[in-house]
Amino acid sequence: MKRLSIITNLAIAVFLSACDKNDTANRDGNSSGSSQTDGARQEEIANKIMDSMREFAKAISAVSDTKTARSTATKINEIGEQFSSMAKELETLEVATQEMRESIHQKMAAREAEIEEVMNEKFMKSLQSLNPEAQKIMEKAFQDFFEVRQQTKKEFDRHFKVGD
Repeated sequence: MKRLSIITNLAIAVFLSACDKNDTANRDGNSSGSSQTDGARQEEIANKIMDSMREFAKAISAVSDTKTARSTATKINEIGEQFSSMAKELETLEVATQEMRESIHQKMAAREAEIEEVMNEKFMKSLQSLNPEAQKIMEKAFQDFFEVRQQTKKEFDRHFKVGD
């Protein structure tokens, strides 16, 4: 049970770091020639990231037994696939100007607060109360998601992190 708690905390921390307010952007990625189209697409992708984060929070909040754990694990896997697709699309776009990144970042940060409400201590206690099979399912889902998030982090940071 302690291992699930550690992995869960790690997965959530990594997940929420998609719009961490205190990280520094890749300053080398700031392109002053970024097109309006790229900036608009980046904003759309940022919204999709936040929508996916909301889905993630809702899905894991609904876990109560083995059946819901399996369903949630499938949903988490789908969200991971969405993150991978979004990161691949971002690779093809120029990095927005600092001003555009800051605008997108502010919008993401505002939406993050509502998601954090769902992922609170109550959620952790509910995961710890699951039966061992359900815990194992969730542990695997979080590990898999953590790996995907690590793979997408560089591209998400390049487009959405802002400097101090």
